[in-house]
Amino acid sequence: MGDTRKWSNFAPMRRKHTIIVVLVAVAAAIALVAGGVWGYRHDRAMHGALMELQARNQVDSVFTSDSAALALVSYYDHFWHRANDRMLAYYLLGRAHADMGEAPQAIEDYQTAVECADTTDKNCDLYVLSAVYGQMAMIFDEQNLPEDELSALRHYSHYCLLNGDTIAAIHGYLGLERPYYLLNDTNAIIQNADSVRKLLLFYGHHDDAAKALLMPAYYFAAKGEHYDAKEAITIIKEESGLFNDCGFLMPGNEMFYYTLGLYHEGVGQLDSAEYYYRQLLPAREYEAAYKGLLSVYIKRGIPDSIAKFAPLYADANDASHDTLRTAEVHKTASLYNYNRHLRQVRVSEQKANRRKTFIFLLLMAIAGLCVLVGIIIKSKRKKEQELSLIIGHIQDDLRNAADKYSKTKEELHLAESQLQDYVTAKQGEIKELYEQKQQLSLLYESLKAKDKRALYYSCRAVVRIRSLAHTRKTVMSEDDWQELKSQFQASFPHFCHMIGQRGVEVTDNEWKVCILLDLGLTTDDIAALMQQSAQRISNIKAQTNHLLFDERGGSGLSQNLRFAIHPEEKHTS
Repeated sequence: MGDTRKWSNFAPMRRKHTIIVVLVAVAAAIALVAGGVWGYRHDRAMHGALMELQARNQVDSVFTSDSAALALVSYYDHFWHRANDRMLAYYLLGRAHADMGEAPQAIEDYQTAVECADTTDKNCDLYVLSAVYGQMAMIFDEQNLPEDELSALRHYSHYCLLNGDTIAAIHGYLGLERPYYLLNDTNAIIQNADSVRKLLLFYGHHDDAAKALLMPAYYFAAKGEHYDAKEAITIIKEESGLFNDCGFLMPGNEMFYYTLGLYHEGVGQLDSAEYYYRQLLPAREYEAAYKGLLSVYIKRGIPDSIAKFAPLYADANDASHDTLRTAEVHKTASLYNYNRHLRQVRVSEQKANRRKTFIFLLLMAIAGLCVLVGIIIKSKRKKEQELSLIIGHIQDDLRNAADKYSKTKEELHLAESQLQDYVTAKQGEIKELYEQKQQLSLLYESLKAKDKRALYYSCRAVVRIRSLAHTRKTVMSEDDWQELKSQFQASFPHFCHMIGQRGVEVTDNEWKVCILLDLGLTTDDIAALMQQSAQRISNIKAQTNHLLFDERGGSGLSQNLRFAIHPEEKHTS
């Protein structure tokens, strides 16, 4: 009883401490709830402001101030905010700086927006990410930075494809001709235009596919490749939609007159060339117009006209250089504005650092006060002299803790068993998912092979061979055959690999029979194209079937070739 009475002396002190702790906890909870409500409302308001600014951007509003975007960046530039919101805030800040003529700062904002994007997240806003790269490409183009523009356009097309916008991605690839032009890479321009044109035709965009030939047509005409230039010009005139009903180019496309003038000048039609060069004058394309007219009059040998247009061309050239110098002045001003912005940022950082220092000192003072209070409380507890009773209670607590430990250990053992069962079940699910992935991979490869096959069967060489087989008026020339064979080997490398693995020598006639059978031609069609008898073709089929598939007779060659050239059909069948 004496021990219990001594221990009870500490009850009032414990109750007092408990009341203090409860009051502090209640105050903290109230502050937390109030802060949470305020924070939620503030977050909703900022998100509404972000969406409003994005809506203005999507209707192509011109930003005259960056204050709204800076406020959004200041709020969202923290790791606890969503990556998409942070990326969008920096993107809008870059749009504001771009409209204000601060190109370097806009590029820095766009780069920061890209760094904020979490491309590993399935919810990553790929539309905004592609837009960021598209805007970067525009600025790089204005700043004459072709290599950076190439990189930005490739990223733009990549994320457009991931976002499912195939046509936008194709137009992004078409835009590569601008930096290629600045890099003077003619081959890259022509190859890129050819690839983009095929894709646009595949998706049914014939007008855009014709517009893709504008730059190649200029280079063909400039280099004197008249056949290719004429073919490209014909397609542009018939399919691009750039000409009105009267045969004149639509406004904004008048520089194509220069390409037309170059072509007609190259083929000796100087009157037509002069006509097209003069069409550039109403469009104020003086440099190109005077250059073309000067070239025409030099070839005609008319001294008066040469003396007239030579100074005009020189003046137009000087005006062009003045324009370039003006652009350089604008660039310099933009860099000056950027440096001013950096100074403002450094001043803001210094103010922020001073605020952080003040907060740190305040926190240190609070911590010191807490330590002092703790020391005072500890000194009061030294008056407790009933240590033995405390030890007894501690021993009771230890026994209780030992019992709880035993129970917890048993529960842990049971939980481990259940976890093992759960892991086993999940491993089974992983295996099923892996099998599904394999099936999807096979399906993807099959679809990709079908797309590749479709491009082959629609190429010019295949269309021409089928036309020859249908009319039977003209035999297959060696050039036709070589083009068809090259297209076939490029489209079905696995078939060529199979022949190489077997170690057999396939003659030219056997190659022709295999490729023409794959096109669905009959023995008579093949005989007419190769100027051979039907019996000779049947013999070649039998030889080929025995050589490649170790079967006698030629009747089964078509099916054997089908499964060898198109293995995906064998799996689906």
